Amino acid sequence: MTAHPRGGKPAPARAHPAKTKGVDTARPPEKAKRGEPPARPAPKVAFPKKGQAPTPAEFGARLPAAVGKRFEALRTLLKKHAAVEDFYYYGPRTGWAYRYMSGRQSLCSIVIMKGQLVGIIALDAAAQAKVVWNDLSDVTRRARKVAHGTPALLWLDVPLDGTGATDFKSLLKAKLAA
Repeated sequence: MTAHPRGGKPAPARAHPAKTKGVDTARPPEKAKRGEPPARPAPKVAFPKKGQAPTPAEFGARLPAAVGKRFEALRTLLKKHAAVEDFYYYGPRTGWAYRYMSGRQSLCSIVIMKGQLVGIIALDAAAQAKVVWNDLSDVTRRARKVAHGTPALLWLDVPLDGTGATDFKSLLKAKLAA
């Protein structure tokens, strides 16, 4: 440790660049190549404007191919149960999403948040009783831990990447059976 220039606490000694393990502190970070625009992060809300509802083609175009296949599998399951599909505006923080209804009951919504496909489902106590939570993946168990609502009506936001899509189908089946 070396003394602080103005007195007081001593400043920590700086490590020599060659002595830092796995970290190259001598090189500046790489810049984007000329002619290529810098990579932009995915917007928080895919379709934020109320007056501009997306088309199904625009919604699907924002999804990677593998996620698009899972999305189509979910749509097929919901159509098999005679769910009505429409676009619904949830506000500027969430934007437009697919909403699925059975009669006057909302089954679920599927939205793009931060570039990721997310399924939102509300489970009442009867539907929660039909779910075998231990059989579900870590993704869905994590979604259950951070779920909002009350024990009587639990709102889950399940990412539909990987195992989340299979778990979301299980949650939907439990809700439809309740």
